Amino acid sequence: MGRARWLIAMATVAMSLNAMAADKGWMKLRGNALTQAFTNQDFGDGVHFAYQFMAGGELRGMNMGKPAQGHWRVVGNELCWRWAKSKAPEECYEVRQQGQTIRLFLDGQEVLAGNLTPLQPNRTEVSR
Repeated sequence: MGRARWLIAMATVAMSLNAMAADKGWMKLRGNALTQAFTNQDFGDGVHFAYQFMAGGELRGMNMGKPAQGHWRVVGNELCWRWAKSKAPEECYEVRQQGQTIRLFLDGQEVLAGNLTPLQPNRTEVSR
């Protein structure tokens, strides 16, 4: 194998190891565990969005300072939601968790990250 090919092969191995190390400690949530993790929880980043996942599938929240409402559900091993006033199709994500931190992935790419916290009694009336 030529030196250039060897260097490319070593770089590829290094990138793969870095990717695996970055995901160390992250657990993929699936099925019922996914439902339990999000039910009656607030998911947000403290700045851009805050979504409240109510029992029974109601979704409320704020997205970039604007109120939003919709519905959520778990389909197989993905968290799915659809906003009521959007013409966009339902969005479904793979979910990874480490402690209270959540990362959502679409087609293998991270698209959203934030923290889960239990809903406070006064938060259940957001955007009504």
